[in-house]
Amino acid sequence: MAIHHSCARKLRFSAVPALAAAALFLATGTIAVGAADTPLSLAQYISTLEQLRQTVASNNDASAASALAQKLPSEWAVTADGRDFAVPPDAVRHDLNDYAKQGTPAARDAVVGELDLLLHNAHAMQSRRADFTAERARLNDILSRYEFRKVGGETWYDRLKREVQLWIWHLIGRFLSSSAYPAVSRIVIWGLLALALAVAGWWVVRLYREKNIYTQFSGGPPAIAARPWRDWEADAQAAAQEGRWRDAIHCLYWAGISFLETQGLWRPDPARTPREYLRLLPSADPHRPPLQQLTRSFEQVWYGNDTATPQRFAGASALLEQLGCR
Repeated sequence: MAIHHSCARKLRFSAVPALAAAALFLATGTIAVGAADTPLSLAQYISTLEQLRQTVASNNDASAASALAQKLPSEWAVTADGRDFAVPPDAVRHDLNDYAKQGTPAARDAVVGELDLLLHNAHAMQSRRADFTAERARLNDILSRYEFRKVGGETWYDRLKREVQLWIWHLIGRFLSSSAYPAVSRIVIWGLLALALAVAGWWVVRLYREKNIYTQFSGGPPAIAARPWRDWEADAQAAAQEGRWRDAIHCLYWAGISFLETQGLWRPDPARTPREYLRLLPSADPHRPPLQQLTRSFEQVWYGNDTATPQRFAGASALLEQLGCR
């Protein structure tokens, strides 16, 4: 995979009050945000994210956030464990532009939260790789048993049967394509087709009866709002009572999406991702800040490695109420 990495463009900052607002936004230090010819190591990538996070978190002036967003590369190219990864900073750039427009602490926290998620994933890549030596030994022991000793590839007998079958089908094809007996050819072709369809239908009916499988066919996948948000919330409370905090936060998030969808804020699309739901809301929409925080909490618990706790569930419940779910 051909990947270019972030080069080290140094941005020097000063804390002198007389400087412009951009210098107030950028803390003293250097941040690698550009792109160069060789990928970043995992340690360099983590250092870049940490410096960028410190710059955003330690300043309250949002006037230079847009300039910082423009300095971000199209993607960070990272080499870790002998493999190359491309990490696009689109979400960070989007949140930086929102911060430049709004200038609120909540918008700044959204940028910091996005960088925290990238850092969390980067640190997870540093963890020790799983050792499957014991599992491989167990598998080899199973395959060495008597019942597997005769398992092998294609034998000469298998090859002979295949050649004979091909020869028979070749003869049938020549017969059916012959112009000497056009009526017979058509009868044979349609007869074989009808027989094949009958056998396929019989097999499907038998399979469904034996397995007790029932399939409901519809014109498309159901919308999220097809299930009321109160049902999602009820599932969340039930999961919380059983101590399944991860499932509980998952249900709270979809309760919020179902609620907003019933308000007509977007056209239903079950294939939409959490970040796509968030970007459908304008920056000035009052639902955006709580949904942004709820989405970040859901992603960190459901897709990341953060531990779901009662405190995080309580925070997600409060954000759901801020959306209007009461």
